[in-house]
Amino acid sequence: MKRFEKKLVPAGIVMMAALCMAASAASVKKIPASEGIEEVSVESDLFEDGLKASSITLSYVKKILPESVSPDDYRIDEGRVITEVSVKGKDVTLILDCSNKLLAEPDWNSLEDLPYETQLTVTQVGEVSSSNSKTLFTGSYSVITPKISWPEIVKNFGEKSDVDNSSGLKLRYSIYQPEGYFSGWNYPLVIFIPYERVNTDASKAALLQGQGATVWATKQEQSKHKCIVVSVQYTLSSEQKYGPFVNEDGSMTKGLAAVRVLIDRICKSYRVDGSRIYGVGQGQGANALMTLSENYPDLFAASILVAPQKQVADPAKLAGQKMWLQVSEGDSAAYSRANLLTDAWETAGAKVSYGKWNPRLEGAQADAEVAKIVAQKAPINCGVFEGGNHPYTWSRMYGIESIRDWLFRQHR
Repeated sequence: MKRFEKKLVPAGIVMMAALCMAASAASVKKIPASEGIEEVSVESDLFEDGLKASSITLSYVKKILPESVSPDDYRIDEGRVITEVSVKGKDVTLILDCSNKLLAEPDWNSLEDLPYETQLTVTQVGEVSSSNSKTLFTGSYSVITPKISWPEIVKNFGEKSDVDNSSGLKLRYSIYQPEGYFSGWNYPLVIFIPYERVNTDASKAALLQGQGATVWATKQEQSKHKCIVVSVQYTLSSEQKYGPFVNEDGSMTKGLAAVRVLIDRICKSYRVDGSRIYGVGQGQGANALMTLSENYPDLFAASILVAPQKQVADPAKLAGQKMWLQVSEGDSAAYSRANLLTDAWETAGAKVSYGKWNPRLEGAQADAEVAKIVAQKAPINCGVFEGGNHPYTWSRMYGIESIRDWLFRQHR
């Protein structure tokens, strides 16, 4: 067995070291984090599952020792995960996990009222040291972030409202005009209608619940398909005064009548190619588009219908439309509704193409699955995500480039 020698240190040196350590410990000043944190700021972006913070920065009164900070020293009370921290001078930046949370949400009804973040509460739970190690900022202290700011693409949409003179209903909407908008050119028009959780008076809410409206205004999409984008928002005030936006029996409502009036006015006020008006909707938005198509069969050149759950008055009337219907197996209401719809369309003589794939597939892999559906050359296409749930369907849908390309190939 190997023997280890014990090094002997003179007693005087041991005594001196102990005194120095005691003196050093005594010189460290402990300050509550509530007095040490001067400011909090937040960076945000628009992700496939909505607007949320990507990082939070805490500014302290003194420069911070990087080695004294770890993700475990902080907690986001709303459950967001801190993946790493970075330190620069007085600033400690918490980098947040921004992966899609909707797939892990088995009960979509348990989501918050607003389907996007507005503020977060960050709590320091550990000790953070100053760069000279003479100050300790001690937890536990919670601080609320400022209201999360809108990303640049959301700011590019102008917020407006339109009144249906026949009912007096004021319909709120946001509109995007292509860069370099030229009055001598007619542009395709994309009308986006969100799901019912966005029936709120909150400003631009329909733009913040995901990428259903904004994806069409991205530089990537506009470089291929310059278009005008209109995002419709049926407010809570309108719902309380005029009733639901979409009826359970699929009949027209005052809200849908106002959308029809709005489309006409947009076409008169802007350079719109009337043969290329496209509808895009999810949940209530998908049902809204089908009801509008039933009553105005020449309105849309094509529609993308994501996870409709409600009844349509007469599905057979839609058999002559060009549509892309997308649902998830895990969304029992929308999945069963899709089966009823496609059965009705085929009974009415329409050709329907089908395909099913893993929603986690991205890029070329997802495009390959879409190509299999398109190759069947049917005016009505039905795509199914394996598993998934109601909101997860549209959080993945708009990222598939080949479906967006399919839409813009359609003409009246």
